[in-house]
Amino acid sequence: MRRIAFLFLLFPFALSAQEDCQLFNIQDLAAENLALHDSITQLHDSIAEFSVDTVIFQPDGSFEVQLSNGTTFTQVLGCTDPAYTEYNAAANTDDGSCTSLVVNGCTDPTYTEYNAVANTDDGSCTTLVVNGCTDPAYLQYNASANTDDGSCTTLVVNGCTDPDYTEYDASANVDDGSCTTLAPASTCSEVEMDGYTYSVVEIGDQCWFSENLRSTVYADGTSIPEVTNGWGPGVQSGARCDYENDAGNVATYGRLYNWYAVDDSRGLCPSGWHVPTDGEWTDLEDYITSQGFSGMEGTALKSTSGWFGGGNGTDDFGFSALPGGERSYFFGSFNSAGTHGQWWSSSPGFGGAWYRDLNYYGSAIGRHYAQRSFGWSVRCLRDAE
Repeated sequence: MRRIAFLFLLFPFALSAQEDCQLFNIQDLAAENLALHDSITQLHDSIAEFSVDTVIFQPDGSFEVQLSNGTTFTQVLGCTDPAYTEYNAAANTDDGSCTSLVVNGCTDPTYTEYNAVANTDDGSCTTLVVNGCTDPAYLQYNASANTDDGSCTTLVVNGCTDPDYTEYDASANVDDGSCTTLAPASTCSEVEMDGYTYSVVEIGDQCWFSENLRSTVYADGTSIPEVTNGWGPGVQSGARCDYENDAGNVATYGRLYNWYAVDDSRGLCPSGWHVPTDGEWTDLEDYITSQGFSGMEGTALKSTSGWFGGGNGTDDFGFSALPGGERSYFFGSFNSAGTHGQWWSSSPGFGGAWYRDLNYYGSAIGRHYAQRSFGWSVRCLRDAE
């Protein structure tokens, strides 16, 4: 052991030295021996009938106090109150180091019982945290989760999710067993005209072309005159053209027709099909609205590519509307391919005719009437059964 030879002026005893003693400056030791000073004062008071002969510093931090009666007392400094985290069971002399009261609880944050103020684990950590959506009203619900992590985003909508049944609900995302009646087999199937087979799509109870008409003939096989020059009010009969008179545009946009071709008794669409009336266009819009697209009907019909300036749609129903542009009714100039698409109805109005309009910057469907000499796109609708 090491003994410290040190004259302790405040007490009637001294620290004795042995053969391996070290001498320390009193100023250097003053602070670290302050606790010893106080505790030995207490010791001296408690054993006033004896004097302290020697105090020996032990390697473990305790002090061996040799009394004048020949007995030896080992003094261990520390926190002697078990209510504090600094408690030292071996200490027999309190040195004032008790500062933090014990707070029992679960100290492991990976358990649901975790207590952030606890500093002494009491074994109450029993349930591991499982993060997830804890609300069964959401699709993301995790029955094993016990800690909500904010992943609940999509509310459950119960209903029939199978489109082959009449009870089908397009807004449902959880099937509730309400699909009971199989829908009649669809008769909406592709159709051929003028050597080309058209793709079709069923929307509600209507069957539409899913691409623009490109026919060069009427339903009876009679040719529709192609007008490349002189297009305008002077043409009072059916006429067709390719956008910018470029046949290369037909594959994408189909052809443009004036309203006189739409109204021709020979039929602009294949047999069993017709150019939709203004009311039938409205029926399409109303159906799309009923499916949760109020104010966004145009976006739901537009194709997912081909529109200028990020104006693409979501094509939720397979209608795949493209911006085929127009031919002006007066000078016959070509405009707006890539930004606008206009489709004739067969309904006259205010000296002109009704049509529908989609544009790159809007989300709705425009309903307007205009001069019959415009050159616009055409979609065909199957005749009602």
